Amino acid sequence: MKWIKKGLIYSPDKTRWWSQYYGILPTPIFLEQENKIRIYFATTDEERYGRITYIDLDADNPSKIIYKHNLHVLDVGEAGQFDDCGVNPSSLVSIKNKIYLYYVGYQRCQKIPYMLFPGLAVSNNGNKFHRYSKSPIIDRSKKYYISHGAPFVLFHNNKFRMWLWLGKKWVTVNSKAYIAAGIGYAESEDGLSWAVKDRLCIEPDEKKEFSVGRPWVVLENNLYKMWYSIRYKDKLYRIGYAESEDGISWKRKDNEAGIDVSKTGWDSEMICYPAVIKVRDIVYMFYNGNKNGETGFGYAILEK
Repeated sequence: MKWIKKGLIYSPDKTRWWSQYYGILPTPIFLEQENKIRIYFATTDEERYGRITYIDLDADNPSKIIYKHNLHVLDVGEAGQFDDCGVNPSSLVSIKNKIYLYYVGYQRCQKIPYMLFPGLAVSNNGNKFHRYSKSPIIDRSKKYYISHGAPFVLFHNNKFRMWLWLGKKWVTVNSKAYIAAGIGYAESEDGLSWAVKDRLCIEPDEKKEFSVGRPWVVLENNLYKMWYSIRYKDKLYRIGYAESEDGISWKRKDNEAGIDVSKTGWDSEMICYPAVIKVRDIVYMFYNGNKNGETGFGYAILEK
């Protein structure tokens, strides 16, 4: 597997008060009839409160932005809600003429920097989303009580399947606090109520890593393929890769991810939050670069 980088697509131009920094967690959907790729992402205002919006790309040339939405499609939550400081998109599912947007909501805290939990918003047309609930769709449990989020949801064989990172504990790396997390698995009959499995699908290698997260799963020829972010102790984010026959037991194949940081430029320090989508016969990866997406997002093409 080898990805050919095509460069930066988007970074905030700061013309809107709510879009001053970041183009984080690019979440694509192919609108075939309109021949465009819509990318949902989060951007923040001056105080780093995050909202979700989107841009449309030419499906024949994703470097070309053909439309920038001038409003946010999901705002911050009410004061006290789990997402009152910001919302980040994570995955999209189209079902029964509805679009389900699974997202990450965050709150800032005093003893720790933040808390993260997954939410769900629903839309008829993709231009404006409404919260399904003011509380997380998966909350704390006896085993996973720290924080969790970045859900990727796949609807297959009349069942919703979710992969998400589950926080294990807070750790300090280079004098900064981070959540140590692994990738877990959950199932649902309706996409609303979820049962989280007790064991993790992928855990970080504690000798050199402290977290893995933001999974993106593709089912191809009865083989599940996952791209995800790895946080190392001695370097910043990189993209990992794993495979599974059942979606629950995974074999890490990070050396086959086929993509790394660039020598210079917007993604020279880190690459993270991959999202993989097939558009006709071409497979694209949209991802973030330096400073966890503050430099925006770009894309790469899978070499045939």
